[in-house]
Amino acid sequence: MIEKKDKRIDYHFFHWGPYLYKTSLTKEELVSVKKLCSKKSNDYRKNLAGLIKQEHEVDVKKLFPIILPYIKSYAKGYKDYSAQEFGLQVELKKAWVNFMTKFESNPIHAHDEDLSFVIFTKIPSALKEEWNNTVSSGTRPGSLNFMISLNDSSTFINEHSFRPEVGDFFIFPSSLGHYVNSFTCEGERISVSGNLKINNG
Repeated sequence: MIEKKDKRIDYHFFHWGPYLYKTSLTKEELVSVKKLCSKKSNDYRKNLAGLIKQEHEVDVKKLFPIILPYIKSYAKGYKDYSAQEFGLQVELKKAWVNFMTKFESNPIHAHDEDLSFVIFTKIPSALKEEWNNTVSSGTRPGSLNFMISLNDSSTFINEHSFRPEVGDFFIFPSSLGHYVNSFTCEGERISVSGNLKINNG
């Protein structure tokens, strides 16, 4: 008996949904970003959704030159992903630092402007162990979670979850929902975030 070969079917698939970009800063860039983070700078909590005691403004004029090469990299990746050009000009409108400690969290929210980013400058040494020891079918302590919709489905990818490492740098559409789980270990989980405005001029 001759086995019948599977029929050859030509097909296409399409990139769909938000473009989520992840890279890492160099050690030198990370040092420069850390120098901009201070608990003595303006309290920024009234502008944010986080349940975090220490959230402070970061100088956008000093931060922007550090992250600009990565915004250009994002623009190239966005074109590869969507076959569309990025905006002609980008402006960093605001930036802040979160000094997150145990039991604090950031409920699901979105940001203003067009693009947002988050850079991780410090992660508690015990958080990895807490992550690994947590039994869960979903997200875990201290994780950064992105969600397209609250309507979950088995037929498409609705959420991505990450255990951040020092130097990780994410760029994403500001309208993309995201949240951070609390954790119970000692230490600070420090992240710098900001919102970018695209000018298509």
